[in-house]
Amino acid sequence: MKTTINKFTLLILIFICSCSKVENIREKSTNYCFPNVADSYIYPVVPGTNEWRNLSSTDEAYKVIQLPESVLKTISTKGLIDALLHAPLFTGFYLLSSSCPVDTWHGHYSRFNSAQELFSRKNSGDTLVDYYKEVNLDCIEKGEVYEDKERLFGLEFLFTKQEILEKINTQKKQELVVALLSRCEQNIENCREIVPMAWVMLNDNYEPMLKYYQENTKLYEESIHQGYVFSDDQSNRIISIAKNYIN
Repeated sequence: MKTTINKFTLLILIFICSCSKVENIREKSTNYCFPNVADSYIYPVVPGTNEWRNLSSTDEAYKVIQLPESVLKTISTKGLIDALLHAPLFTGFYLLSSSCPVDTWHGHYSRFNSAQELFSRKNSGDTLVDYYKEVNLDCIEKGEVYEDKERLFGLEFLFTKQEILEKINTQKKQELVVALLSRCEQNIENCREIVPMAWVMLNDNYEPMLKYYQENTKLYEESIHQGYVFSDDQSNRIISIAKNYIN
């Protein structure tokens, strides 16, 4: 299936965004859902500004949301994560894609130099785990900002990138699974956190997880590998394995 969005669709998305009211998303709530970052990057051209309205192509749009080289190499890794999640066009695209979740997010990350820099940093894995643990999941679940839910989705699927997983040791992976399980328990009927949980445990060569999918290879290839969970039985089995993994 396609992993890219055609130019016409993106132009529509840019137009919709250009009609948005200009506001700092960090000021929408006094209890902001994402961690405070000392060196958070403020994008100079955002939806609602005249500069954004004057963009005439998707290439121009993606050009203005790249971090300047001077920022890219000096911003903290936590700031880099925050810059990626709050970049214009990071949210709003997902429902326009016809691809599976893993391919969709992996393709989307490739559009941002902040993501490419993140994947190259040695401390990206540990910092991502710590950042995720600081996210106020209850705030996002009960909040009215849909974009925050999609940012969380994009954050969680960063843990399906091998460039990130290979930099996280077992202890940190266990901490991450604890946090993913906590989020899952808040939304058990639609727990997409099962996917990154499975990727984490498989990457850590956790034997019960490996055995489960060695015995269900086709199921793995058609579900978790692509970003889906197909049944309550599959969901319950992975959650059970995860609870043993963290103990």
